[in-house]
Amino acid sequence: MDPLNLILLIIVVLVGLSLRSVLGTRNDDEQPGSRADAYRLNRDAYENPPEESKPRTLSAEPKAEKVSDDTADQMADQMADPTHEEPIEPATQEAALEPQMGRGLAFLREIDPTFDEAGFLEGAARAYEMILTAFAAGDLSEVAGFLGDDVRGGFEDAIGAREAAGQKLETRILRLDRPALDDVVVEGASVRLDVRFRAEIISASYAADSALDEDNLPAPTTTIDVWSFEGAHSSDNPNWKLVATRTG
Repeated sequence: MDPLNLILLIIVVLVGLSLRSVLGTRNDDEQPGSRADAYRLNRDAYENPPEESKPRTLSAEPKAEKVSDDTADQMADQMADPTHEEPIEPATQEAALEPQMGRGLAFLREIDPTFDEAGFLEGAARAYEMILTAFAAGDLSEVAGFLGDDVRGGFEDAIGAREAAGQKLETRILRLDRPALDDVVVEGASVRLDVRFRAEIISASYAADSALDEDNLPAPTTTIDVWSFEGAHSSDNPNWKLVATRTG
């Protein structure tokens, strides 16, 4: 044989052996775990996909699941009444009926968008002047509708003590700044509004059997008072009443 052809034959045989060792051959008789076995597994996976990937069909006689008597009764009620809803627990019902409670002007506006802060403060300023003037005069009849029972009782006691001492009181409001809303507390249907008043006032006590000496009036003083008014929110007639007073 020609030496050149012999060399070419040897090269071809070597190349063939190399390819066989790398790629292998497919033989159905090989043992599990071989490349042939892996090939069959891949083919089975393709031809027989997992149960979850197959389309589901309804059996003519589905297998019944065992349920408790309570669950069965509940399901029957829901089927009989499509609008059936789960009953509200008693605690939830009580929470829903619980009176609204909160604090702050933002909370009041949320539950009562009609609340007019400016209008209320304007009325509070007029009430402040009227009540102070009536208290000084010793006659609360014209402002009784603005006073809560405790405040009215306190004013009447002070007036009685003053009269018993033979004294009169002169009060003059020289300047009243625009009042400010200090605090808001909502409890159920009622709301308490704390209003801060800053005023320049002359206040003089003198003997009831003498005239007021205009030439010797005391110097004006600046007073800061916080008055608390209570009324019904979300109402056309809140019926505001002064329920407490304190110095600022």
